[in-house]
Amino acid sequence: MKKIRITLLVLLIFILISTTGCWNYREIDKLAIVAGVAVDKGINNQLQVTVEIIQISGSKDTNMTSKTITVEGKTMFDAARNIISLSGKKLYWSHAKIIILSEEIASEGVTKILDWYNRDSETREDVRILISKGASAKEIFKGQGTTENIKSFVLDDMMKGQESLGKAPIIDLLKLYIESKTEGISTIIPTINLKKMDEKMIPQIMGTAIIKNDKLVGYLNGEETRVLTFIRNEVKGGLFIVEMQENDVTNLVSLEIFKSKTKVKPVVESEDIEVKINIDTTVSLDETQGTDTIFEEEGLSVLEQSAANALREQIEALIKKVQSEYGADIFGFGEKLREDEIKVWNSVGNHWEEVFENLKVNVNTSFHIKNSAVLSNSTQESD
Repeated sequence: MKKIRITLLVLLIFILISTTGCWNYREIDKLAIVAGVAVDKGINNQLQVTVEIIQISGSKDTNMTSKTITVEGKTMFDAARNIISLSGKKLYWSHAKIIILSEEIASEGVTKILDWYNRDSETREDVRILISKGASAKEIFKGQGTTENIKSFVLDDMMKGQESLGKAPIIDLLKLYIESKTEGISTIIPTINLKKMDEKMIPQIMGTAIIKNDKLVGYLNGEETRVLTFIRNEVKGGLFIVEMQENDVTNLVSLEIFKSKTKVKPVVESEDIEVKINIDTTVSLDETQGTDTIFEEEGLSVLEQSAANALREQIEALIKKVQSEYGADIFGFGEKLREDEIKVWNSVGNHWEEVFENLKVNVNTSFHIKNSAVLSNSTQESD
């Protein structure tokens, strides 16, 4: 019995010693930490891949800067390995925040470029995807006008800010992959470009790239993207501007969005398919260029109706544009039909793009203004 106990004790000590520490531990100075990736078209149909690599210096006060390395390869994995010949270190992908694809690359196919990144064990699914509009993808890393040394981290912060702006969709690798595999919806990706300001070229995230059958087919601007977020029930905040007529003068009213709820319901009668959209939005009145009569009960009702009418018109115009110009169901109407009416979807799913182009959509919108009385009372007291 004593011998058995000693044997077990020795075995336990051996296990503890052999399992101490991380199994995949690697020295940080042996790795090149990737902050972001840009993919362009290279020579002879190869891929030109640019990575932004974090450089850490200093002893007492740590300082982080970055440098870019550009190589070419037949595939993404091939290019990633080729970078080692210039960096001298193996790439560490887990901290990467951004992947930027050029227009030319996106026009030939999106998922085949991201396939390796999606499969590799060291990459992360929450990396954000962008399409460079106008400039090459690698030029975005050369943008000026930011105080941060690492451009990919700046772009990641800019994407987070879109939650309160709503003029570019927020898409990461996981969401893109899910939508690309979902029947009845076409994927979208935010766009980025370089805008000249004070003699500097500054990166600007604004607008949406429309992906149909895995390829880039067109764009929506920032205002159209904001309308798109209403349809897709992805409004997180932002402003809604309404034009109000008063004594033959057009005044602009700024409404801050607190919440917005969208319900999409397919209605099938015989062989006819119609989609009904109901959007209910709660806002506060933040700015008005008109008189204080707008704070009266009748004035607020008129403003609410004007806002509802304006949003409905913008939604109807956007849907017609996408139907006629792109034929890509970026709204997810087909996905909703598949969820609610699977038998109908089975009969039209194989030619949904044709159905979508002529799909009838009925839009109903409503606005509710709250917290305007606070400003009204303070204005009256100051008078």
